[in-house]
Amino acid sequence: MTSPLKETLLRQLPRNSGAKAVFVGIGSELRGDDAVGVVIVNRLAELAKSAGCSRFLFLNGGSAPENILGEIRAFQPDIIVFIDAAILGGAPGTVQLIDTRREKISGVSFCTHSLPLTIIAEYIRQTVPCEIFIIGIEPGDMNFRPDCVLTPPVAQAAAEVVEIVAAYAGLSCG
Repeated sequence: MTSPLKETLLRQLPRNSGAKAVFVGIGSELRGDDAVGVVIVNRLAELAKSAGCSRFLFLNGGSAPENILGEIRAFQPDIIVFIDAAILGGAPGTVQLIDTRREKISGVSFCTHSLPLTIIAEYIRQTVPCEIFIIGIEPGDMNFRPDCVLTPPVAQAAAEVVEIVAAYAGLSCG
């Protein structure tokens, strides 16, 4: 059975079979649900490594994604997807895909990184001709947690996003 989230993400992400895509997880692994983007890309990177995937790059941007812009530019992607905890105004675990060309992201609050995603997206757009999307996930608890454990609704959303992106990239979650 296909979930509404899966249908939405797969319908909105470009489906060019030759396209190269970068997925960047953003967040602090010490701030509870803020780590959701990092948790997702770390899992996807493991899957991609075991599959020998070269069209997709999964990067941990941590709380300073601007530090990996050189890696992104060198890869010359057609699509970039940032994955981050975002205050969307919904219940914890709510997931939203934002197309940065079509939708304003000024009403969305992204959590703990040094430069706003609007500035990073604009900079990338000026240096790499690509489409930029953001997968925002509503956090529940962003208090200090040294164990990088997500709350149950955010962990469930993370698992679903991993499954959807893995399907998009042709990776096996098994």
